[in-house]
Amino acid sequence: MITLLQLDYFRRLAVTEHITQTAKELYISQTALSSMIIGLEKELGVQLFDRSKRSIRLNQAGKLYLQYVNDVFAALDNGRSALQELTENAEKQVSIAMGTSQVWLPMVRDFRKHYPEYAIKQQNKTLEELIDALRSMKTDFVIASTDEIPDADLEHVFLKKDSVYLCVPKNHRLAGRESVYLKELENEAYIDLPAGTPWRVYCAHLFKQAGVNIRTVLECDYSLRAALIDSEFGVALTSASAYEVDMFKPNCYIPIADEFAYREMALFWNPKKYMSKAAHSFREFCASYWAAAAE
Repeated sequence: MITLLQLDYFRRLAVTEHITQTAKELYISQTALSSMIIGLEKELGVQLFDRSKRSIRLNQAGKLYLQYVNDVFAALDNGRSALQELTENAEKQVSIAMGTSQVWLPMVRDFRKHYPEYAIKQQNKTLEELIDALRSMKTDFVIASTDEIPDADLEHVFLKKDSVYLCVPKNHRLAGRESVYLKELENEAYIDLPAGTPWRVYCAHLFKQAGVNIRTVLECDYSLRAALIDSEFGVALTSASAYEVDMFKPNCYIPIADEFAYREMALFWNPKKYMSKAAHSFREFCASYWAAAAE
């Protein structure tokens, strides 16, 4: 008979593909871990890993089986969450992950006004971390572009179309323009975000699509870019959402004229994850909030 302990050991080894490391993380011997996995394979009648003297790799059968094993543990986690919500002391919290929080402040603030009984847990993550958080069900929701989350098993609701702006200091040569094309930024001194940041990934795609070579002179987080632009270190691209909350004051915002320069922002969730009352309320609020803003 297959046990949950065997399945747990299997999914952990499937991630690391390293007997020594996994055994150390589980506080068991390598022999015990190997015996547990071999016993599982015998029970199933198929090998889940390809083995050599120095390595172990999850094979095609193992990858297929891992999907079902993950569903088993997801179902158990959902059951625990559902039971917790039945108790009076259940934690009423919704967790949200995104590339940057500042641009979504008005929406989150209004949600809090409508639902003061719910707590909000928010995190900024890289694009890779956002995708992982959804697949592993570490968060209730992710706010990202529809082009950034490719997984067909995930669900989403459209929030808004977010256009692109160029942010420059007040005395910059382009400061008085009504709009600007990306091609006009050829070799412009550019202030970028850290690698992996969703906005940096998107802007790199934009520049490539426009055939533009940008000269990156600085990399910094969101909190420093406005001051560095104002100090004339360089320019940066930003979104309409950042413009709406004036995230880069006192600098100038110029709309990008290229027709492809926009993102369709959406709220994503994993349908396999149990959705609490707080999370359900947040999803419905976001959908109605942006529907009303579009009217």
